[in-house]
Amino acid sequence: MNSKPKILYHGSQRHIESGVIRPMPAHRNNMKTKVTAVFATSNFARAKNYACMRVIAYGLKSPIENDTLYVHTLNPDISGKKAYVYELDSDGFELDVGNSYYSLIDKPIKKETIIDVMQEIQEGRIKVYVLKPEINCPPDRADIWEELVKDKDNFELYKPNTNSVNMSVLAQSMKGGRF
Repeated sequence: MNSKPKILYHGSQRHIESGVIRPMPAHRNNMKTKVTAVFATSNFARAKNYACMRVIAYGLKSPIENDTLYVHTLNPDISGKKAYVYELDSDGFELDVGNSYYSLIDKPIKKETIIDVMQEIQEGRIKVYVLKPEINCPPDRADIWEELVKDKDNFELYKPNTNSVNMSVLAQSMKGGRF
């Protein structure tokens, strides 16, 4: 028997002041059409990763693990940005594929956790791998992206605390018109 957890988490790059998360159009796992729903997970780290991913990257991005992101193009303005994880009661949610949940109705927020995105990266709680500038993947080619993500050598670890070659990834992204 599959029992639903009492608490679910919704990650967002937006601060929700109304105290209610409203259904929004989004793609459900393994579907090409959008569904208007509130999406959530039972895994806090996964919700945090999703929320931070939206702040960290432009274009194609993939959360591979609870603490690792692979991104096509890094957002040049991460510093000072916040992400949010909202705790929700699981009543009214249905299980989706991939162990996520969805609800077709508004969901009141029980608790809000504010995340300093750059601090998460600097302290190693989120590792961000940026596509190397010499690797060509048009932003509209999710099929190519899926193959690239399978090989970590296509990416370079973003290290914001250094002036190493890792910062060159951001500079190359900006010069190469990837924004």
